[in-house]
Amino acid sequence: MVYDLAQPQFNGCPQFPEQTPNTIVYSQLAAVTAATVERCEFMSHSGSHVDAPFHYLPRLRCIHELPLGYFYGPCVALDLRPLEPSHPIVPNDLRKHERLITPGVFVLLKTGWGDKRANTKEFLTAWPYMSGDGAQYLLDRGVKGMGIDVLSTGGYPDYHAEADAHLVLLGAEKLLLEDIRIPDELLDGKRRHLAAFPILIANAGGSWVRPVVWDTGDLDGDVPAPEMTATVPDEVAYPVRLQREQK
Repeated sequence: MVYDLAQPQFNGCPQFPEQTPNTIVYSQLAAVTAATVERCEFMSHSGSHVDAPFHYLPRLRCIHELPLGYFYGPCVALDLRPLEPSHPIVPNDLRKHERLITPGVFVLLKTGWGDKRANTKEFLTAWPYMSGDGAQYLLDRGVKGMGIDVLSTGGYPDYHAEADAHLVLLGAEKLLLEDIRIPDELLDGKRRHLAAFPILIANAGGSWVRPVVWDTGDLDGDVPAPEMTATVPDEVAYPVRLQREQK
């Protein structure tokens, strides 16, 4: 099985508070000019994205300086539910999964927030977040990186809530993958493979990704593996329907 972990980009999609809303408009339409072309204005840290160390620490590497090997490797998904709003994820939240948190693995943290992604006050301002101590625990366990189903690794609006885990993990050049969805089917303790390759944006501290997870051997055959894909809400996809309805 191939699992799609991406959260979609669309006009006004949920993103970190106080950032400029994303916009996607058609600059050309096939019905008029023979081809449809979109103009997109996105924040680089919106939708499913990765943080480069440069995001918080300008002396360290940005997106275009990181090797491809930074963005793929073994992974395991951890179920941290239930968590209260604005809960700081601390070492005790992670120790119950200690046997799965091994050197060189990406840990994918399901808080439950990804399942209720919407422009609500709770989702946009009160997500559970990684604490500095929790980040240090992951670093001590030797993880390769961390993914989480909330808008940011850090919290909001307190500076230390927002910055501490970023500084710990990015300071050690660990991958941070944010605003993803984690299907419950991944919460079986099984080790799988993750790839989250970014768009190659020069001089950037972050970039959009389409992260995927797959089981060993699923990409080796001649026939495509079964897929569990992300979906775009019907109310978001209406411009496509309108174009297809044109005579």
